[in-house]
Amino acid sequence: MTISCIICKLPRLRVLLNRDGNFENGFFNKIEMKTSYLKVLFLTLAHVLVFTFGTTVAWAYLRDVYSWPVTTVNYHINSAFAASFLTAMQVSDASWDAAGSRFRFNYLGTTTRNPNVFGTYSDDGYSDIGNYNAGQNGIMAITLGWVMPPLSFSISERDTTFNTFYHFTTVGTAGYYDVQNTMTHEFGHWLKLLDVFSAGSPTNCGSLGESTECGYTTPNETRKRSLEIDDKNGIIAIYGV
Repeated sequence: MTISCIICKLPRLRVLLNRDGNFENGFFNKIEMKTSYLKVLFLTLAHVLVFTFGTTVAWAYLRDVYSWPVTTVNYHINSAFAASFLTAMQVSDASWDAAGSRFRFNYLGTTTRNPNVFGTYSDDGYSDIGNYNAGQNGIMAITLGWVMPPLSFSISERDTTFNTFYHFTTVGTAGYYDVQNTMTHEFGHWLKLLDVFSAGSPTNCGSLGESTECGYTTPNETRKRSLEIDDKNGIIAIYGV
């Protein structure tokens, strides 16, 4: 028998959503895990606890309490990105569009807006993908967002910033990080799926078929380009079919 326990602290009351970087755990998380034998979801005002009992984990994902109030979300990409990067990011959104839920991303073209989620960040009503050199901080890209009024739990905006201190590629350049791999992961955060770091599930971290929302990455990794059952179950649970 295995027992796993996940504890996530609640934040102070505020409108700004938690950061969801490749190497960051979110907080104020609603966590759902399913096993062969038992599913226990226990939400308190202080913590979220999930205890999983069983010999194997059939599938597991982490989700936030926030979600989009609509099933189609428009976004733009900063025009400084190379054309091949723009294409790779659109392929990333298509992966989530095909996941089996009602949710769809809608790319509206390039923009001069360039959100810096690593630094001073405010809402402007647009959901964008930008770039900024945030230095050697171990985070390739990070996503942040806003909700409408306080406590509505309805997302109004999501933005992602690529950290250009690190090098990115669409053609497998040795030692670079894959654009599509990175953005498919970040789009999962747009939908409010959270990073997972667990091992043992067939589609969780460390396996050949690890889920897209696994919170670790390495240069030239491409496993997160395609969604696994954990990712698909997560988005379907949030937005329906």
